[in-house]
Amino acid sequence: MADRPNVKGEFDESMRIGAPAARVFDFVSKVQNLPKYLPTTRNAVPEQGGRVRVQGQAEGRAYDADGYLRADREHLRLEWGADERHYKGSLEVMPRGKQASEVRVHLSFSGDESARNEGNDGPSPEQVKEGIRDALRSIENHVTGRGGKVEPRAGSER
Repeated sequence: MADRPNVKGEFDESMRIGAPAARVFDFVSKVQNLPKYLPTTRNAVPEQGGRVRVQGQAEGRAYDADGYLRADREHLRLEWGADERHYKGSLEVMPRGKQASEVRVHLSFSGDESARNEGNDGPSPEQVKEGIRDALRSIENHVTGRGGKVEPRAGSER
């Protein structure tokens, strides 16, 4: 979640998780849990009005960004985005029986012209996909009790 990504495109990944959908959604929808599964996020603080402030490091640079986070418990869906409107995403949890679920993540990047002008190439499409997969594995680890956050691999820092 760099504050000014330069990547463009739409990205979708999903994963089946051996935990009930309600448990998965309860975990992912708590702002304080964002650093437990988002690869580059180190701190997340809820703010008034469905707002959130996240801090971390991506592409070798620290970031401190504000945005929105909306949780729709009835539909087990999260939506978020950056104030600058160059980045948004959603996460949907779908029941797959009583003890399993599927988590689908969609990210949309429109790019940031000012970041491009400053020579910030941002993550590659493969790094974005890898970050989503790492987040999904981290969610699985936490909700099944089999581990914690999957950290970005050395040399592939996002």
